[in-house]
Amino acid sequence: MYVDLLRRALGSDEEGRRSDGLLLADLVCSRARLHAMDGQHKTPVAEALARELAYDGALIRLCESLDVATAPDRFANPVHERERLERELAARGVALPPVRELQPLHS
Repeated sequence: MYVDLLRRALGSDEEGRRSDGLLLADLVCSRARLHAMDGQHKTPVAEALARELAYDGALIRLCESLDVATAPDRFANPVHERERLERELAARGVALPPVRELQPLHS
């Protein structure tokens, strides 16, 4: 089911070709939202799912632009695929900020 949602979230590439810098910015912002913690309230399931889909979509787009093999079908285990792709990006010199350094975003 997650793979189907991710495939739909990616849709067709209506945005056209974006620069790697913009793709990285999208990924970092999505990563901050994914890991944002609000100690006062639990995150609703729909919001948590939307954050995961946004992050994974940004991750796929950036990886595709850097010729890192990935596709929505590889996200049957999203945590495992995220970790693999983050390692691939790090190996190519794309360092994502550690989770502890991410600033919570207010949406």
